[in-house]
Amino acid sequence: MEDYKLKKTLCALLGITLITSTFLPSHGFADNQPFVIQGKAVHGRTLVPVRAVSAGLGAEVNWNQQSKSITVLKGGTKVLLKIGSNKVMLDGKEITIDVPAQIEHGVSYVPIRFISQTLGGTLTWNASNGTVDVSLDGKQVRVTTESTFNHSNIPQNTVNTLIKQANEATDLSSFPQIRAHFKPYFTDSFMNKLIQQKGLKVNAAFTEISFSYSDDKTGYITQTSTSADNTAYAVERRIVLKYSQNKWLVDDIVFTPLFP
Repeated sequence: MEDYKLKKTLCALLGITLITSTFLPSHGFADNQPFVIQGKAVHGRTLVPVRAVSAGLGAEVNWNQQSKSITVLKGGTKVLLKIGSNKVMLDGKEITIDVPAQIEHGVSYVPIRFISQTLGGTLTWNASNGTVDVSLDGKQVRVTTESTFNHSNIPQNTVNTLIKQANEATDLSSFPQIRAHFKPYFTDSFMNKLIQQKGLKVNAAFTEISFSYSDDKTGYITQTSTSADNTAYAVERRIVLKYSQNKWLVDDIVFTPLFP
C-alpha cells in the first residue's frame, strides 16, 4: 500500500513538473506563455479557482470565512461574491449572475467570464482546443476544462487521436498492413523505425492525463504511467510530433524510466 501511494505521489509531482516546464524557455516557445488554469464547466459557464484569478490576473482576493464570501479587488473595482448566491455586489451595487461562486473539495470557484470582464479584461473562446483565453493589463490566462492539459495549438481531438494510435502501436500483430493503418498518423521515418524494432519499447497502453505543447512545426504529448513498467516507479512516454502535409503526425515515441 505504501509503495502504491508513493508511486501515485510521484506521478502527481511529475505532472506538476510538466506543467511548470511549459513556461521555461528551453522548450523553444515564446516567453509570454499564458498562465494556465484548470477550470470546470457548470451549466455552460466556466468556473476557475479564485486563487488562480489572483495569481493569473494580478487581482487581490480575500476570503471571509464567517460570511462565506469572496472579495475580488483590481484597481478601483470591487466585486463581492457569496458562495451559492447569484447575487453579486459590484462597487456597492447588486447585480445577478447566471452561475454563483461555489466550493468543491475545499476550493472556491468563481465564473471567469464575469470576473474577467468586470475587471476590464477581454475573453476569447478557442473552439479548436476547448480553452478560454483571458487578457488583462498585459497578463494572459488560459483556462482549460478538459481532462487534459493542452498548452498547444493542436486541437484536442487530434491529441486524443494520436494518443489512441500510439497505444495501438504497442501490438503490431493486430494489423496485417501496418503502413496502411498508421500512414494517416505517423511519419514514414517513424513507421520504418516501428517496423524495424517490431513495435514500441514499452508494450503498454497509456491512459493517464496528457500534457501537450507545440510551436508552429513541432510539438509533443507526454503521459506518465506508474503501471507501464514494473522495473521503474514510473515511465514517461513522449509522443514527438511534426507538422507535415497540413496535419500533425507522430515522428517518434520516446520512453524515459523515472525513479524517486
